Amino acid sequence: MSDILKNYVENLRTFENFLDFAIDVSDATAGIFVPWNLVRANQLFTRLTVTSVSIIHLLPDNRYFPSKNNFWDFFSVASLARNLIENYHMFFYVGVEKVKSEEIDFRLKLLNYHQNNEKYKMYSEYNCDQTLLNEFELNLPLAKKELKDHLFFSTLSKSKAKQILSGNKAMYLSNKEISERLPFKTDEFNLLYRFFSNHTHSSPLAYFSISNERGRGEENETEVSYLAMTLESCIKYLSATIIDMITLFPDSIKKLNEKKLNIIKTKFNELIK
Repeated sequence: MSDILKNYVENLRTFENFLDFAIDVSDATAGIFVPWNLVRANQLFTRLTVTSVSIIHLLPDNRYFPSKNNFWDFFSVASLARNLIENYHMFFYVGVEKVKSEEIDFRLKLLNYHQNNEKYKMYSEYNCDQTLLNEFELNLPLAKKELKDHLFFSTLSKSKAKQILSGNKAMYLSNKEISERLPFKTDEFNLLYRFFSNHTHSSPLAYFSISNERGRGEENETEVSYLAMTLESCIKYLSATIIDMITLFPDSIKKLNEKKLNIIKTKFNELIK
């Protein structure tokens, strides 16, 4: 086995083991009565866990969905990895970052406003009955005014305020800004996020390299190394989410294996050095 393939398999096993623990965390935190932001954080944790399962499903030699036919699809994994990072950023924004109650309230109102704007656009494009649209046409301007009149709104820049009121943004922080607020090292974020985004959007960077060896599902050194690197990134953000969940739901630790949790913390600390 080559060193590149060995690195890939080691990262895959680590990701699988950490995901096993994440599922235990999900079970341990189910049904707990908490404030709205922790409800949303728990939902985002579930979503991130499901995305992790889907990533594993696509990876050759995985133990979740064993198959004799290995298909090396870095394109799809890159897209899901980007989604996983964005998911963690929203998780941090909604439930982890310590901000004043006034700002937490504004974040909830903005999330609801964005959701209803998106619903209205979809229903309009689908030519839904006008009676359904009337409710949005009545309530969206009221929600917009509520945001505009909110005390926290006055702290935003003009450009951010404009984006928010348009209904096109669920957060007033960009992924880059959130990355810079994380309490751990994220020096690689800009490079990785651009790399994953290019593959997600089928840019020339993604498909110009396709050849008789590359980009056809066959094992090759470049894409195996890309997948190993991607797994390392996924391990980092999954680990961060697990550790955050333990902090948000401290009683859950009684139901969990502390030895496994310490392994995750140790690995996370290695990755953020």
